[in-house]
Amino acid sequence: MLHVGTLENNNESNLATPLKGASLIFRSHEISAMAVVDPNVLNPFVLVNPAVAPVLVAVITAISVSLSLMISRYFFKSYTFSGFGYLLGLPVGFAFLGASFLFEASSLIYNADPLLYPAFFWIQMSLQSEAFALIALSYYYKNSDASESGKRLLARDMLVATLPLAMIAIPFVVPTFALASEPYFNYAGLADLSFYMRIFNMAVIGYIFKNTIVSLVRAANVKLLYVPAAFALLWLEQYSLALAYFDNSVGAFIGSVVARIAGLSFFLYIMHSVTSRRRIEIEARKAA
Repeated sequence: MLHVGTLENNNESNLATPLKGASLIFRSHEISAMAVVDPNVLNPFVLVNPAVAPVLVAVITAISVSLSLMISRYFFKSYTFSGFGYLLGLPVGFAFLGASFLFEASSLIYNADPLLYPAFFWIQMSLQSEAFALIALSYYYKNSDASESGKRLLARDMLVATLPLAMIAIPFVVPTFALASEPYFNYAGLADLSFYMRIFNMAVIGYIFKNTIVSLVRAANVKLLYVPAAFALLWLEQYSLALAYFDNSVGAFIGSVVARIAGLSFFLYIMHSVTSRRRIEIEARKAA
């Protein structure tokens, strides 16, 4: 009886084995499906809970655009006060940066539109890279060495002026070609392009960071160390977004937003303190 019972149990176990195997296969399929991320995600706000995303994008965009425009206004005042032509790239650059945040929010609003969603994303990437390139050019002309020969200086100016413009043209040429050859934008191509533009932005911000450190060390001005710190935070934003490209990490995206707002806040604090100090000095001179 024990032997028959054992055989019956074995038969039941054998009969149950395919069901267990099917269950394991089904679960492994679920896990692999969960592990595969969508390579066509353009706007990282779509990674957030849809119930929270509209409110979150409205708040973050309002703060980012306000900070960028206030920084641009302070730099424009510095430009009109000093008259130095190289400063013009700073207010225009931060104005473009603020506009890129508006198009980022617009792409989320129209994320269901197969044409406007990638179009707004393309405009956002173009404006953002253009903004950092203009800021870098301003720092380049500010720190250019006048003692160099005219031919060498002209060659460097042409290189620095044409290379960023060529890089900025990439997000326009590639999507336009894709739009002409296909009925809609190539989402996967734009997603890959965004990664390369993040790398470009990181390289440009790294150049700005190096120039600000060198300028402050030469001038022995410790009070303005917030400037390279602000650029370091903007670099960290681009780095976090580059990481989010690989795994669509919500944590990396949230980190990029925090770094962006902190960097822009540092800039606004610096510009406000410097402008207030200059105003006090001017009023003291007039009173004397």
